[in-house]
Amino acid sequence: MIAALSRTAPIDRKDPPKRVFYLAMVAICPGLAMGALWNQGDLTMVSSAMTLSASAVLLLNLEKIQDYVRPEWAREYEAKLAPLKARLLEEDLSASERDHVLSRIKDLDDRYHLVTSPAVTYRWINRMSAVMGSIAKLLRSSSH
Repeated sequence: MIAALSRTAPIDRKDPPKRVFYLAMVAICPGLAMGALWNQGDLTMVSSAMTLSASAVLLLNLEKIQDYVRPEWAREYEAKLAPLKARLLEEDLSASERDHVLSRIKDLDDRYHLVTSPAVTYRWINRMSAVMGSIAKLLRSSSH
């Protein structure tokens, strides 16, 4: 299945989620892990602290982890952006069509935020990591 996905042309691939949804999913992941621990009856102060600590470390390194696939994302973004830019250069483009193309370009920029403006996304992720680390430290100190 992975081989089939890798053979898909960049223009045919589904767009990634928008920045707000991406950040929400990043923030929810530790909660999902703690929900699984709670469901198993293993949620304690120590396991919560460990989960949040591991999540904080992962989030601190997320940019380095994603640097390996960012060039592929950039190629995909450019492949989807090129026809839109070409469409904007057409002389017979109506005002409503132009607005539609411009809104699609803006949507692509928001969906490919890890290519167009990764600093904004990673600044939020680093803040989430700091908060998770602080909560983990508080839980560790409370459990003794």
